[in-house]
Amino acid sequence: MRIFAGVFSIQASILGFFSWLKLSSTTPINLFGLPEGLSANAGLILSILMFLAGILIILAKTNDFLLFLALVLWVFGLILGLLFSPSFSGLYFRPITCTLCLIIGLYIFTDYNRKK
Repeated sequence: MRIFAGVFSIQASILGFFSWLKLSSTTPINLFGLPEGLSANAGLILSILMFLAGILIILAKTNDFLLFLALVLWVFGLILGLLFSPSFSGLYFRPITCTLCLIIGLYIFTDYNRKK
């Protein structure tokens, strides 16, 4: 499950980065109607956060600190994605991905039998 969450997060970040590159000329729609420059930069930051969190959870086989950092990055990415990040299709794919990866990561973090 750890590898799945990491690959899922990395894949969503790469797709978000490509959509940020390709659709930078269109007008993005975000939840609160924030300025376009802010939401475009937030989309790039969200992709970077999700990429880092995916790498950290893949590397966190027995290291709880790396797993905790990945969880914090996904929480921050979820907040950033819902509030600031643009949605070009009306579907908030990256925040939904952050939520799913956060749930999987919390399950792994609370699984006490994984160190045995």
